[in-house]
Amino acid sequence: MKTKFNCKQLFKGKLLLLAGICLLTATGCEEDEVEEPSPEPTPTAQSAEVIPCDYFETNRVLVNDTLKDVDYVIDCFIYAFGTTQIIIEEGVTIEFTEDAGIFMDDNSRLIAEGTAEAPITFSGTEKTKGSWRGIFIDSYGDNSIQHAKIEYAGGTPFSSTSPVYQGSIAVASNSKLDLSHVEVMNGSSTGLDLTGHSAEVSTDNLTVSGNEGSAVRVCGYQAHIFNNTSTFVGNASDYINIVENYYEIETTANWKKLDVPYLVDNRIHVKDGGHLTLEAGVEVLFKEDAYLQAAGMFPYDYSLNISGTPADPVRLLAHGDNGWGGIYYSFTPESNIVKHAIIDGARGDISVGNITNSGAIYMHADPQLTIENTEFRNLPNCAYYAYTGASNNAPDLPNFTAQNITLTDVLGAEFCWGDGSE
Repeated sequence: MKTKFNCKQLFKGKLLLLAGICLLTATGCEEDEVEEPSPEPTPTAQSAEVIPCDYFETNRVLVNDTLKDVDYVIDCFIYAFGTTQIIIEEGVTIEFTEDAGIFMDDNSRLIAEGTAEAPITFSGTEKTKGSWRGIFIDSYGDNSIQHAKIEYAGGTPFSSTSPVYQGSIAVASNSKLDLSHVEVMNGSSTGLDLTGHSAEVSTDNLTVSGNEGSAVRVCGYQAHIFNNTSTFVGNASDYINIVENYYEIETTANWKKLDVPYLVDNRIHVKDGGHLTLEAGVEVLFKEDAYLQAAGMFPYDYSLNISGTPADPVRLLAHGDNGWGGIYYSFTPESNIVKHAIIDGARGDISVGNITNSGAIYMHADPQLTIENTEFRNLPNCAYYAYTGASNNAPDLPNFTAQNITLTDVLGAEFCWGDGSE
């Protein structure tokens, strides 16, 4: 017998089934939410690498890590010697703990060359003046610091016995250093100590400011290494301080106009092969016993020229209230000139030869000398003076001329002569 279907019932059942499915869909099958992709982890600053104290015993390259505010920390007076080469790449920041610093010895080389966009920074972990020693170059390798900042140094001196070197950067005898586009800031002593003998230092575009000593201490033989691309103002003593040691000039040298005066502690001696020119606008201050001397041996190859201009005279002045020694010319066939200068407070006391109470310019053995358009001020004795030994007669000086001389508060005569022991 065939089965008989009831179409109405079948349709009704389908409707119920469809309703049940919709109910389940509404209650248990809600639309899934779309998940956002997880963001990439954000880089976080990392800790600086602490360099061990023997790290510079072999060649090293210190690199800039952009994830670090400070790339390296040095916690000792780290020492490089032999032929070790230390390269510090652009953008590197190194901080130093108390009494820490860098000591380059022997033929080791420090090559710290940043760029204008990514300078190198040498700083202290503590941002106070003198919180670390500084950089000491006692190396005859070709050392170079360019586009760098040295700050908060100048603490403990680099040496405790003579010669004592100190400052944010110091260069010892027979050492080499090129400084270009370097800031030396906020040290607790002198900015640059360049008092070693026979050193080779070159400079340009320096900023030396905020230091508790003088901007620079330097020997006479290399006081010519600075120019007007650099600035030295804002220190406790705004001078290029020319110290007593290694005072002899035996090469051609020009002292250039700077934004601070030169300060001479004692003697500057231009001798065999030496030719010193004080350029227009130069200002030199002299301590009480300080003086300039041009004298040497046969063939008398030396000269001292003081070359100002009407708008920019050379100024030679006393540092204190007791005046200064003066200028000594011995015989030379070289032409010497003093022009457009102001010579103030020179007593005519030159310790070499026991010369006293002579003149601001002292001449021995008829040197080739012309003085013109020059003012002598505040002199206790004469403007210029010729040595004649025991003779009281006015000397014949065929190599000497003077014209357009101005005397202001000069107690002696314009021209005097005698045995130099008045």
